[in-house]
Amino acid sequence: MSSKIVITIPSVNVPEVAYTFHCLLSVFLGLRYEIVIDDASCDYKITCNSQTLQIANFFFKDDRVEHLYQLDNLPSVVNFSDIELENIQFSQVIIFGNSSWSKQEGGFKWGNDIVAASFYMLTRWEETVIENKDEHNRFLAIDSLAYKNNFLHRPIVNEYVEILYQTLKSFGLDQERKFRQYTTVATHDVDRPYLWRSKLGKMKSIGASLLLRRDREEIKLRAGNLAVGIDPFDTFDLLMDMSESIGEKAHFFFMAGGETEFDNFYQLGEQAVIDLIKRIKERNHCIGIHPSYNTYNNTEMLFSEIDALKMATGMEVTASRQHYLRFDASSTWNNLEEANVRCDSTLGYPDEAGFRSGVCYTYPVYDIYRRKQLFLLEKPLIVMDTTLLKYEKLQIEQALSRIENLQKEVHRYQGEFVFLWHNSSFNSQEWIGFDKVYKSMYRQF
Repeated sequence: MSSKIVITIPSVNVPEVAYTFHCLLSVFLGLRYEIVIDDASCDYKITCNSQTLQIANFFFKDDRVEHLYQLDNLPSVVNFSDIELENIQFSQVIIFGNSSWSKQEGGFKWGNDIVAASFYMLTRWEETVIENKDEHNRFLAIDSLAYKNNFLHRPIVNEYVEILYQTLKSFGLDQERKFRQYTTVATHDVDRPYLWRSKLGKMKSIGASLLLRRDREEIKLRAGNLAVGIDPFDTFDLLMDMSESIGEKAHFFFMAGGETEFDNFYQLGEQAVIDLIKRIKERNHCIGIHPSYNTYNNTEMLFSEIDALKMATGMEVTASRQHYLRFDASSTWNNLEEANVRCDSTLGYPDEAGFRSGVCYTYPVYDIYRRKQLFLLEKPLIVMDTTLLKYEKLQIEQALSRIENLQKEVHRYQGEFVFLWHNSSFNSQEWIGFDKVYKSMYRQF
């Protein structure tokens, strides 16, 4: 009979605390446990084989959720410290609570409120109370607690999970943890499937290279495109080849509507798009919806575009990523849930690569207002091509180093390295040389 885990929690904020432990122990580790509610308890107690880890509760003390998600409740100070357990050194980020870690009779006492910290990262509730947004109404990395305190490049929820697991192992836990393996998840937003919409468009594009910009490298690129008769943005076979080379599937997110200057660069009914979808399906890669610019808080528009993609592909649409990574923590997930989308991959910052939700595993999302876990899963995006070049403005060697460091973090936890590379981010002057960065995404450990 395997070890039994019992988690004792206070009677306050039970849905939030239960969700967090579900993610930490069940979703991420695959462990079985029982939750017991104790009116007299203030902290959290995880008991296994008669030994207990007591975790301080500094945050969940008010069942009125409207009092929880307030600007005043955002942490003002973040601390860092190390824990030694079974001769293993663990680094920890303290968002709520303190750095204390002590051995006591029958177990350990931990001052770091990892329940509040994990909930904070996974639900992104800080984004509902910080008003700063960019011109696309996006919450940026630079306004996040993680960026300001230099831990955006660390999957801190994964770190908490490892400390939990090693503690339970020191208690004699004999349950097997969930098997995980480092995985490269290549995703591609199809904003513009082709550069040349017509013969006239082709002539204008080539003319601009020759006469206006007079860029030698760009002229070489265009000459090569003409020689093989392929549109510069038609890199889809390469994208599929690269995923197949590591035994994975590429994920393509197609647009199906829109009403702004950022939308409608193609129609699903165009023959070139019909042929492209057929190519992807024949090679058994994945197709999802890339909801247009204003769908992130518009359910009706989202429904309409999903229906259009269903008609075009003859498939159910269960995966998505929002255009321009527009995301509203108070509405976007709920809209996708209502549209029967089952897996989203929007949650990455446009302006800085890293771990927006603090984790490199797929996880179920939580509605902080209705106080319930949704069926929708989030597969967090770690890095996007335009983030490296246009926002962070990295040189090629700097971008390669950034990618490698992020990959090492993901590999440390056998997680999912989810990246976004547009089909158009190859054959244009600004992307010259970045094919080396793209190929580094497929590095295997």
